[in-house]
Amino acid sequence: MRKILGLLIIIAGCALLFPNAWQWWQQSQLIRNDPKEAQAIATDWQDRTYQQPLAVGEKTNQKTPIGQEMGELVLPQLGAILPIVEGADEDSLEKGVGHYIGYGTVNPGETGHVVLSGHRDTVFREVGKLKIGDRLYVRSYQKVYVYQIRKTWITHAEDLTVIVPYSKPILTLTTCYPFDFVGSAPDRYVIQAELIEIKPDTKI
Repeated sequence: MRKILGLLIIIAGCALLFPNAWQWWQQSQLIRNDPKEAQAIATDWQDRTYQQPLAVGEKTNQKTPIGQEMGELVLPQLGAILPIVEGADEDSLEKGVGHYIGYGTVNPGETGHVVLSGHRDTVFREVGKLKIGDRLYVRSYQKVYVYQIRKTWITHAEDLTVIVPYSKPILTLTTCYPFDFVGSAPDRYVIQAELIEIKPDTKI
C-alpha cells in the first residue's frame, strides 16, 4: 500500500511539474541565439564610450494590438535577438519581451519612457551580464533605435517608481530578481538606457 501511495505521489508531482517545464521550454525557444546576426546590427556595438543622448525622439504614430509582435530587442553582447510584444500582461509575456503600456510610457524611439519587461528564466535570463555603456538595439517600425546603458540597480517588487514618465527618450528593462530564485522572486533587476541614435532598418 505504501508503494502504491508513493507512486501516486510521484505521478501527481510529475503532473504538476510537466506543464511548467513545457511552458518554460516553449518560452526559451523565443530567444534567437545567433551571435553573427545580432552583431551584424552595427559595426560599433562593442563601443562602450559615453555617447551624447538625443534630447528628443521621434513620433511613430504606430499602435500595435495587445499580444502582437511589434519589433525585436537585439543584444549583440549576448548574441541574442528577442521578440517584443505589445503589452506586459502574462499572456503577452509568454510570447516574448513585453512592452508596458500606460502611465506616460511611449513607443520605442519616442520622447518619453519605454519600458520592456521579461521573465528572468527565459528571455531575460542573461541580461545580468550587460554592463554600463553597452548598446541595446530596438528594431521596430522600420527603424533601429539605439540606446546606451547608463545604470543598473535592484529594487523590491512593489517599487512603482521604476515606471515613471520622462521628458527625454529613456529605455528601461525590468525582470524579476534574483535570477536563480525558486518561486516568486522578491526583487526586480532594472537596466536603464538613453537613446543615442535613430537609423533606418536596412534589414527590411
